[in-house]
Amino acid sequence: MTRPGALPGVLRRALDAPGGRCYRHCDQPIRSRRLASALPGRWEVRACPSGVVSVTSYAEWTRRDPTAAVRRALGRWTRPASLVRAWDLRLATRRGPELGRDAERRLAATHPPKGVRVVYWRVYPFRAPDGSERRLLVCFRRTHRTPVFFAADPSGPRWGCPVCARRRPKRHRS
Repeated sequence: MTRPGALPGVLRRALDAPGGRCYRHCDQPIRSRRLASALPGRWEVRACPSGVVSVTSYAEWTRRDPTAAVRRALGRWTRPASLVRAWDLRLATRRGPELGRDAERRLAATHPPKGVRVVYWRVYPFRAPDGSERRLLVCFRRTHRTPVFFAADPSGPRWGCPVCARRRPKRHRS
């Protein structure tokens, strides 16, 4: 028995995103990475090798709107949490034909009907008060239990994960 809201294999495969490139930042191939969470659906982050995020999405097989739960989870993973703004979260319902024939059959066999609800989180580049351009980045270092999302200027001379920066040992002068 699967958890309510969990995506069956045919729906997970239908949602798999193709490659792509980081056109606005570095022209490198974008990689998809799955995230673990207590929510029953599937998280995916699409980012370039430098960690610049293209889009983060959460998909769940349900009739309900999972946006509030997604916002809370993203708020826990983001430094500062104020980067997760309501207008950057978009809800879409994926049904039948756009997911392919196998997924369409699976969805049609469900009564009452459910769609695949997908919440997309996309933070477009913005200007910081100092005039520098900021982009959403993600850190997946093994020292983190969860991903860490943060804003930085990837073309700047120094930037890094705010959690990793706190974990670096301080050097004492003798």
